[in-house]
Amino acid sequence: MRYLNVFLPALLFVVMLCPLSGTPPGKANSMAFGSGGGDLTFRVGIKGGINFTVAIPLERFSVLQPIQGADAGSGEKDYALLFRNLGHQYGFIGMLSITPALSVSMEPTFSNYTLKYDAESEWTDASSPADRIAISTQYTDKLRYFEIPVVLRYVMGTGQIKPYLAAGFFYGMLTGASGQVESSTVQYISDVEIPLENSTYEGDISNNFIKTRLAAFPGAGLMVDLSFATIFAEADYYFTLHNVVDESDRYANQQSTGGFYNVPDNLRLDNLVINLGILFNVNRITGQGRQGRGRGSAVECPPINKKR
Repeated sequence: MRYLNVFLPALLFVVMLCPLSGTPPGKANSMAFGSGGGDLTFRVGIKGGINFTVAIPLERFSVLQPIQGADAGSGEKDYALLFRNLGHQYGFIGMLSITPALSVSMEPTFSNYTLKYDAESEWTDASSPADRIAISTQYTDKLRYFEIPVVLRYVMGTGQIKPYLAAGFFYGMLTGASGQVESSTVQYISDVEIPLENSTYEGDISNNFIKTRLAAFPGAGLMVDLSFATIFAEADYYFTLHNVVDESDRYANQQSTGGFYNVPDNLRLDNLVINLGILFNVNRITGQGRQGRGRGSAVECPPINKKR
């Protein structure tokens, strides 16, 4: 029921493509497209794959401050490289082929992104540098979004295997975020290591992030036409257009701020997204004056009122 308000409009959109009144057997819907007789083909499908996140700090923040008689490390976060931040996504596709080469699609998607980073904090006795306290912390944030991408694709070639270019944008809604922290504290006296504490924390960090996300992306892929469907593989790079951190709630999570000396930096999150998918023809909408299902259609919406 949580996403009912999202799925109902999508379902209605598909239903509207079916005939609203009786249609004689052997005839499909017809639609004038400009003044020509080109076919419009509607396809539906599913997709899924993996993603990798790149964190781009826009402004850094820290709760650590030097104290009298000691020097404090900055505690600046070291964000993990692209391929350490592995996530996944899955979604649905409604694609309208305007010409044999050009198509537009809407692709509601559930995405899970991972963001890992480390922080090293150290307090050193100014009069005896061998005496110090060091805190090492590893963070893993997981963000969940429901996204609605709109994608244009341009296919090159006419063979069974065709490369294509893609471009689009999406509006995303944050559906949840969780954080996991692993921290170890060690005291050094005359360079003798004395472990003090190991601690972990896992909890909700949704308030650290704003609820919406806008991104644009280029991409490229490969389509393979089969007798019953079209399969494709595609890679896109999402450029987030703004800071995703909620600045008004930066210090609101007391467990994270007070217990692990962590407050979120202002961040832009980019993503390398790789998908595999499959598409099925629903029906072919022919130009004015042409009738019939059209070659290659896999499924056709049946008439509601069939005359006997």
